[in-house]
Amino acid sequence: MQSEEVSSADVANMMQGLLDRQAIQDVISCYSLGQDSHQGEDSAILQQWEETFSETGTVDYSAAGRTVGSYRDLAKWMRGDENTKGSMSGFSNWQHMLSLPLVSIAGDTAHARTDFFATHRGRADQGWNVHYNASGAFHDDLVRTSKGWRIQFRRLEVYFGDPLEIAKNA
Repeated sequence: MQSEEVSSADVANMMQGLLDRQAIQDVISCYSLGQDSHQGEDSAILQQWEETFSETGTVDYSAAGRTVGSYRDLAKWMRGDENTKGSMSGFSNWQHMLSLPLVSIAGDTAHARTDFFATHRGRADQGWNVHYNASGAFHDDLVRTSKGWRIQFRRLEVYFGDPLEIAKNA
């Protein structure tokens, strides 16, 4: 059995690949951190999303009733602004759990697919006494920037969503 020698350049390339994968995983996780760190009336998700998306990052959330647009428009659609309630205003709390992403890297671009499960607590005080559970996948095209890896384009795929009524107190 012959052993193959691995050059220091090969080791450096393998190490860079591992570092890139970890950085990409962190960026994808930062999206959910932005969502989940800001519950209820706290709409400051852009604190994390500015570190998640490229400056020109776009999203396709048509699977959830949203059109293709900027991630900043998505934040406004989800959380609203001083004049408009967002699509998440019927929820008091939520949590997004992510699988490990499947990542392919080609130089300074990458693609990742990450499955998710999200659970949302409806606001009983607004007449929506439910848990809403959804599962699906994020499909991300990423670019390496001067600030690190960032999502350039994200497409939401929804597998299913189920509103589950919560028993009323007796």
